[in-house]
Amino acid sequence: MALLIKAGRDPAENWIKAIAADLPDLEFRVWPDTGDRDEVEFIIANRMPPGEFASYPNLKFVASTSAGVDRLLADPDLPADVPIIRSVNTQRAATMCAWVCYQVIGHHRRFARYGEQQAKQIWEFVHYAPPDEVGIGIMGLGTLGGAVARTLKGLMYDVAGWSRSAKTMDGIKCFAGADQLGAFLGRSEIVVSVLPGTAETTDLLNRETLAKLPAGAYIVNCGRGNLIDEDALIEAMDSGHVAGAALDVFKTEPLPKDHPFWTHPKVLVSPHYSSNGGAKHGVGVIVENIRRARAGEPLAEMVDKQAGY
Repeated sequence: MALLIKAGRDPAENWIKAIAADLPDLEFRVWPDTGDRDEVEFIIANRMPPGEFASYPNLKFVASTSAGVDRLLADPDLPADVPIIRSVNTQRAATMCAWVCYQVIGHHRRFARYGEQQAKQIWEFVHYAPPDEVGIGIMGLGTLGGAVARTLKGLMYDVAGWSRSAKTMDGIKCFAGADQLGAFLGRSEIVVSVLPGTAETTDLLNRETLAKLPAGAYIVNCGRGNLIDEDALIEAMDSGHVAGAALDVFKTEPLPKDHPFWTHPKVLVSPHYSSNGGAKHGVGVIVENIRRARAGEPLAEMVDKQAGY
């Protein structure tokens, strides 16, 4: 039996090298050279052509190479009995925390202002509030969101979190559900979204909810682009209610050339770049689940298909 790899940013040979070290007897195939589809038991991918998954009759699981699984779940022909294994990758969490810290600290401590002053040879200290007086709100408290919340808390920020269902985290006030979203947004001077892309998160930040933010709030989005009503965000920035936004994900990717975010003076754009996880940091959960599947044991880190994550 075989493992089929449809590589993303990390080449297939990196996945093969990392997995073969633990499973030397496993046969590897690289998309689109599938070989006999009856022999494919496992697939590593973050997307496939529509209907593709249904063509592997002995498929035991699909392992995502991406933190989000919305692209995999978008296939209506994905067999209901085929589990999706979420990506568990320590490098992805570390790189996302670094990107978020760069955006949060850059805004809080006005680093752009120093670039302007340097160009004019101005030596002037720009005052900023102590971190423990800056309310940071993390939307999404899963593996990545939880890591981001703990990292910012470690930098002494006043961190709170919001999630679909109730969670508890040491030293971090947790809000949950639609009923508590307004209170969460009202105390968040900087909002960081690490939410997955689901029907429930689509346009969650819209005209009504953006209005609940404190005046001058800043938005950082590295979850999924469906979260933000982009027209509403532009209106909020143009009115001054929202100070600006650092955006790594968008409703349409790549971001269209004529999109106003490219030239908006209050927007920082990066190309779905906030986190990255190399194969060697992400094979552990895949190797473990291949072993479990062969032994007839329950799989680990399975995605809740109904919830979308």
